[in-house]
Amino acid sequence: MKADNRVTVSYFDKSVLPWIICTIGMLFYCYNYFLRVSPSVMKDDLMFNLHITAYQFGNLAAFYYYAYTPMQIPVGMIYDRFGARIVLFFACLAAVLGVGLFISADTLALASAGRFLIGLGTAFAYIGVLKIASLWLEPKRFAMIAGLTTAFGMASAIFSDLYLTKFVQLLGYKNALYTSLIVGIILSVFILIFMRNKPQKACSQAGAEKPNMKFRELLHALKIIFKNPQMWLIGIIGCLFYMPATVFLDLWGIPFLRTAYHLDKHTAAMLICTTFVGWIIAGPSIGAFSDYIKRRCLPLMVSAIMAAILLSTVFYVRDIPLNYLYVIFFFIGIFCGAHPLCFALGKDNNANQISGMAVAFTNTLIMVGGAIFQPVVGLLLDWHTSAVSIAGAPTVFTPGDYIYALSVVPIGLIIAIGLTFFLKETYCQTREAIEERPTAQIFKLQTRAMN
Repeated sequence: MKADNRVTVSYFDKSVLPWIICTIGMLFYCYNYFLRVSPSVMKDDLMFNLHITAYQFGNLAAFYYYAYTPMQIPVGMIYDRFGARIVLFFACLAAVLGVGLFISADTLALASAGRFLIGLGTAFAYIGVLKIASLWLEPKRFAMIAGLTTAFGMASAIFSDLYLTKFVQLLGYKNALYTSLIVGIILSVFILIFMRNKPQKACSQAGAEKPNMKFRELLHALKIIFKNPQMWLIGIIGCLFYMPATVFLDLWGIPFLRTAYHLDKHTAAMLICTTFVGWIIAGPSIGAFSDYIKRRCLPLMVSAIMAAILLSTVFYVRDIPLNYLYVIFFFIGIFCGAHPLCFALGKDNNANQISGMAVAFTNTLIMVGGAIFQPVVGLLLDWHTSAVSIAGAPTVFTPGDYIYALSVVPIGLIIAIGLTFFLKETYCQTREAIEERPTAQIFKLQTRAMN
């Protein structure tokens, strides 16, 4: 009888518990994505209530990234040092506090502070899932988990666009966001109850990482990553490839569609959601396909080419029928869904011992796009328009204004396509398997010499 119990516990620990742990992390990422994209359906309300310009609106939304982006490197260190349970719990509480401050804000400064706190807390979301996956699941599942996590986030973005589009019109953006406060509190309790830091037994497979690295070792690992030219290349490509999400889908897509195609809020939100649906399908599928063919660079390059063509069609071809737009936006999501391959490339280019920090570094460069280009698009809108705001009302921009400002997105994709020619294919293997002398051995020798 006891033997049977031991078998049951062993099966649960090996097969069920890892997926429960990863699912909890993915739910926090969903919460993060809901909060990230929420300003896109509140543009007119926020600009009117806070009396701000398009640049100030873009800057307000980007305050999320001002905290989120630079925190990615410390996040990797914090996870490696303290584990997931307590870190995710306090991260979720910080995001909840930010939502509360954003809701209560009646000035741009307070609203910006709320967005900053949201970014600070949710900075732990995506890296947390990937860190957990690298500890609890087999290495061959990593690219699939990266894509699946992105798909979960896109599903949350769909809910955010549809829910907030309706309730912001009915109740105002402050009342519409109160639900997210309750959800955040409930999620923080779930994290505290169900989250675990690491497997009870040390994992011997290739994907296991050494927990609780010393601070000097963490700094040394960061030095190794900084000196790897491929990591900078991967991060820049990922940044440019993810701009359709951070710049267009997350913030400026709905205002553009309403102006350029004369759509109501609901229809514009549905088009954006169609892209998210394509992303949901493609994220895990392309990751799994990449693992199957043992190639990262080719799927990334082909996807970037197709995404650039489709986005250029949306921006520069006039009077596209609505039914065709749904198809185009769906396939934009399909091809942009390859971006998680950048995380897999970042992981492949480093030793397993520092894979958490490698993924964090990759994510830092990827998210720079939101911090830079969300306010840049607003600045270009203000600069290009000839309209004048009257009596504090938001400036009305023309389709030409939006096309001019949003051209940074397809241009970024074209640059990313060119840079992919300089990527080195990893064939889904880590540096230990590729190089003659294992990177893990080099890392151990160097850190031993430091001590």
